[in-house]
Amino acid sequence: MFTTQRLFGDVGLPSSIFTYEPFLERARVQREQDRDASARLALGGYVVARLVDKLLLLNGDAELVEAFRWQLEAVRRHVSDLPDHAPETAHLAGILTAVPDSGAPRSSLWMSLTAYAYFLEHEARLEESLEMLMLAARAQGQDTSPADFAAYALFAGRLNRQLARWEMAAACYTAAEAAASHVGDAFLMLRGRLGVGAVHRGRGNYPAARASAERVVQDATELQLADAQALAYADLGVVYSLQGLPLEAVHAHFKAFQLSTDNVRRMRALGDLALGLFEIGAYDAARLAFQIVADSDAELLVRMNARLELMDLESSVGNRVAFERCRASVEEYGDRMSPSMSCDYRYKLGVGFARFGQAGRARAELTKGLSAAEKYRLNAWYFKIDQKLAEVSTPSSVQSPTHAVSELSEAPVVEELMIGLREYATAPS
Repeated sequence: MFTTQRLFGDVGLPSSIFTYEPFLERARVQREQDRDASARLALGGYVVARLVDKLLLLNGDAELVEAFRWQLEAVRRHVSDLPDHAPETAHLAGILTAVPDSGAPRSSLWMSLTAYAYFLEHEARLEESLEMLMLAARAQGQDTSPADFAAYALFAGRLNRQLARWEMAAACYTAAEAAASHVGDAFLMLRGRLGVGAVHRGRGNYPAARASAERVVQDATELQLADAQALAYADLGVVYSLQGLPLEAVHAHFKAFQLSTDNVRRMRALGDLALGLFEIGAYDAARLAFQIVADSDAELLVRMNARLELMDLESSVGNRVAFERCRASVEEYGDRMSPSMSCDYRYKLGVGFARFGQAGRARAELTKGLSAAEKYRLNAWYFKIDQKLAEVSTPSSVQSPTHAVSELSEAPVVEELMIGLREYATAPS
């Protein structure tokens, strides 16, 4: 019922199109930047993926098996020459260890491929991560249980959503919910619902996203699923913020931070809480929260987003030196940004330049962001950037910080949060 073939079909991507070209593209870019070691790692990912792909097509053909064994030895030599200290080398070596000389793949193979896909996502290499995830699903094949299928579908949904492939993401999340429901896994089922809500949010349908998150909060509370509650409150907080409800957003994100048991999710909740504090003008608390996330071991996209928000904060308070420092740290990872993050970066950069009186540079960055939003059908970003571009293009417009201090920023709860953040930042890891 829940086969990998259905997963491929649901997202509209037949397995035959997975040619692992993103690895070759990364190798090309790294070579142009004179990063030979990184280019070799990218090629390592490519040859390992092609090797596994060939393994899945053997079907007991003696001639193909002999050619495969020769290719296996060649790939082993290639990986053995990669930098020993690189985490990616360890992942590739682990996959090769799990590759049999012939015969059916073992569970260690698809588990190693999935671990590599998580690593690639952590490094913001989303296209590569998606291809490795699909390869892992193919390797597991008919042995895929409904629970495993749901996990694959949730992962694929998240990657497609970050890549602004909305229909594919929604299909993956819906498939995950159906598989989880089949085996009675309430947590995975609620995650699937939240994924669909996140797609609504990404496409600018905030009422639908809010309704979805509120339903999951209610269901998770009744089922006493703290992790599901935390995820739902986090999503609800994002929607509240987008709808212009900062007080509700801070409360929701604080609930998510309190309920999170996983450190990675806790860092995401902290980043969202920092955004809420920023929104109400609690700059010191927001700056500290963003810095904690930026310095954490969270995935690269989460850390990059924290630096983006720090850049916006510093331009809001008129700190040009700190703004430029944040900009430099973000630009280092420019080629790894998702479409949505790229729009966010161009928007915040353009707004920052405008605040410092550089209207020409502001218009140039906002125009780039507008083009990206149009290309990836990011409707909410398109209208937001277009409105800001019109403001910046008006000669008489005067740019100033958009986040005014409110009475809420001086409330006792903000001071309590600040104390808690300081204790968290100085506590032993």
